[in-house]
Amino acid sequence: MSDKIFDFNHLVLLVGTNPLPNFIVADYFLEHNENIETIWLIHSEDNNLQAGTNIQADNLSKLLEKKWKGKKYKFEFLSLSDASHAKRIRDDIQEKMIKKLDERKEHRFHLNYTGGTKAMSTHLYWILKKKIQTRGEKTYSYLDARNFRLVDDDSDDVIVSDLRNEVSIEFEKLIELHGFECKQRKDPKNVREFEEFKNCIRQKNIDRKFPNGWVLEDYVFGLLEKNIKSRLNNKNGLLQNPLIKRPGWRKNFELDVLILHGYHLTGISCTLKDNMMECKWKGFEIIHRIRQIGGDESKVILMTKLKSRDTKAVQDELIHETGGSRKNILAMGVDDLFKEKQLINKISKFIF
Repeated sequence: MSDKIFDFNHLVLLVGTNPLPNFIVADYFLEHNENIETIWLIHSEDNNLQAGTNIQADNLSKLLEKKWKGKKYKFEFLSLSDASHAKRIRDDIQEKMIKKLDERKEHRFHLNYTGGTKAMSTHLYWILKKKIQTRGEKTYSYLDARNFRLVDDDSDDVIVSDLRNEVSIEFEKLIELHGFECKQRKDPKNVREFEEFKNCIRQKNIDRKFPNGWVLEDYVFGLLEKNIKSRLNNKNGLLQNPLIKRPGWRKNFELDVLILHGYHLTGISCTLKDNMMECKWKGFEIIHRIRQIGGDESKVILMTKLKSRDTKAVQDELIHETGGSRKNILAMGVDDLFKEKQLINKISKFIF
């Protein structure tokens, strides 16, 4: 890989409704490129033509400032008046970016075109590459979010093969980026009931009704703490029962178990129901919530009491009806619970 990819002083990011890819790219380059002077956050303007992403750009800048407060660089916010119109984008870039630059200096741009709309990334890539003339090189990259790779556009070389090992973020900061906040809950637990549940697992029979689903959450959390926590690129990468809030919302929501590896979030929803439709609705809920707070590339595990055939059917339906894949949606059932090693191996393979 050429060192040219790190030889730039202007980092250009396209900010869409999910600012997490922007944070990942900026955090990585701030760590590895001491020449960065300006980070351009290009976002859509809030007007009659489009919804704005200025709030996401603001959240992103605040989070990066907190993490890199000792580093000398500045943010430039550039709003696009029409993020789907090539000429308007070109005019905005010329007026709000190029005319601001000191012509006596060399300006080396690097565009990461992962964020924003398809129209934004297509038009801006073309405009910077072909239409905008500046002194200095222009380089390009994209974040292959499904495989966690950062790729050099010109050479197609992989800059980083797994960014989760390079970039980490605390859970509270991750959801703050998406406009949420968190409060950790500690509800009293019935120790005797939990021991009875573990005994049922050992005997491979949980036909007995447990009035509270927390016994399954605690069981799964304990297994993860013992077998997976040390592999996570986060000191506090394993959480249970956080209460998630959003300013202005009347209703909060709670999540069962969360795994955070680097910046990548996996949510686990646990239910002792053995009805396919009830389990499927639990799946819809966790998929929706995890995408809200962790971005589109987050993953979901649904832990149930279903038999293996029904588990597969629920997983296939969730994938089909939410636009997911076997890479980001996993349903598990009672057959997995009765085989601890198999359960841990499945979850490890799914996450890592």
